[in-house]
Amino acid sequence: MNENSGNDEGRDLEERIARHMEEFGHPAFGDNRMPKSLMFKSLMSYHPEVDLGALRIVREVGFTHALLMVSVEEHLRPAGLSWSKLFILLWLRAMQDAGEKGLNPSELSGRLAVTRNTVSTLLGGLEHQGYVTRELAPEDKRRFVIRLTPAGRDAAERCSAPLFRHVHTLFSLMDHEQCVLLVGLLTQLQQAIIRDRPELAARSTYPMFRRGEE
Repeated sequence: MNENSGNDEGRDLEERIARHMEEFGHPAFGDNRMPKSLMFKSLMSYHPEVDLGALRIVREVGFTHALLMVSVEEHLRPAGLSWSKLFILLWLRAMQDAGEKGLNPSELSGRLAVTRNTVSTLLGGLEHQGYVTRELAPEDKRRFVIRLTPAGRDAAERCSAPLFRHVHTLFSLMDHEQCVLLVGLLTQLQQAIIRDRPELAARSTYPMFRRGEE
């Protein structure tokens, strides 16, 4: 490689980095004083195919998820709940209000899009707290039916109203069209992940995800 070729490559890297920073800006978290261009140059020298924009999206989605969970779970902590535990209670309340007997762990797993082992752990905690009961199904003694207790209904009602007001406030800076667009983009990302890892589709209740189709 001659000197001119090296200089051209260096200028190309600088231009790509400058364009990326202009388009994506600085992250909301992290040390902005750190020389980002140094990291970007290193990444691109080792991995010329690296997509800086995609890496930024992964970073921001991860940070956003972590921040959202910390933010919302402050409203749930007094009742000893988490986001997933709350929605188990809300699903059971909806079924109870509709006159249904309850849900089995497999059904809850599908509705929450989490593994059965995760649901089992969550239900164990809720049962210990007195928020749900786990009983053998009358029609099939091999299966359990999960039911909401009065204490569980009270906990869900105490937490959900302030939590939903908080979530509304968080997203009030976005208009309806922006919210619809954001959900659509996140859904496309989820589909891309499932195409790459088809086994994850089993956690989804959505037929399009199970088929891996767009």
